[in-house]
Amino acid sequence: MKKILYSAIFAVITLLCLNTGKASAIPNPWIDCGGDFSCGAKKAGFDFPIIVKNPSVRAMDGLMEVTFPLDKKRSVTARKTLFYGSIATENGIQDVSGDYNDYPVNKSINVKDNVLFNVRGEKNKFYVANFAAESGYYSFSCDKGLKVKDIKYLYKLLKKAEAPKAESDK
Repeated sequence: MKKILYSAIFAVITLLCLNTGKASAIPNPWIDCGGDFSCGAKKAGFDFPIIVKNPSVRAMDGLMEVTFPLDKKRSVTARKTLFYGSIATENGIQDVSGDYNDYPVNKSINVKDNVLFNVRGEKNKFYVANFAAESGYYSFSCDKGLKVKDIKYLYKLLKKAEAPKAESDK
């Protein structure tokens, strides 16, 4: 008898919940901006004018993401945030990539001018590269992998986009 009563109560509660018309899902925090960096900057709260061809920009409060082709076979997703939680690696670099996979290689590499990137991936192919600078925390990710030369190229793009800001802060 108790089973039938509990089943009936559960059925009534389920019907009441379904009839309210209110969704219980968490809303998507991302705003798709197409190729519009000003839309991304408005939502994120800062600029990230990385100069690339065919960008796809999306943003949420405090985070901007730009996806663009690296070559004919690979696309890269670059992310920027000014602050991301309180967990950082021993060299102060925070992972803002959104990639939660475990990789056999997790190390720091010196890209240029003693600039350190934390990379995660395989022996000579990295799927995530993170970097910390005065103007924010950055990540580059590529599901088909990046070589060190690719990370150097991406750093040059980042430096070109952010250098005018650093100079104007002086």
